[in-house]
Amino acid sequence: MIMKIARALHKRTKGDKGFTLIELIVVIAVLGVLATLIIPRVVGVKSKAETAAMEANEKIIRNALERYYLDHDETYPEKLKDLVDKGYLDEKIPDSFNYEPEDNRKDYSLTPKNTEQGDE
Repeated sequence: MIMKIARALHKRTKGDKGFTLIELIVVIAVLGVLATLIIPRVVGVKSKAETAAMEANEKIIRNALERYYLDHDETYPEKLKDLVDKGYLDEKIPDSFNYEPEDNRKDYSLTPKNTEQGDE
């Protein structure tokens, strides 16, 4: 019995080299199924990460603005760079936000630069 199996394997490996057409089609089909499962999960990862980073930066800036407001006679800074200069933010403010103090620096508007206004 063992000899029959050994002869069958020997015949298979002796003259046949490479893959059959069926084996290649099965491999391609498996890769296609894997691609259809993986690609939709990967496509939006970068944009989601950018959105999360933008939201986190906005929260950090708003927090620093509120601390500045309380420490400086209830007025907001003239520009965001003042927050860095006075130690309310450790790092350089991203240029991706528009900041404008309003009403004699008693209120402010902070908006991301890359969003379109008027879509609400």
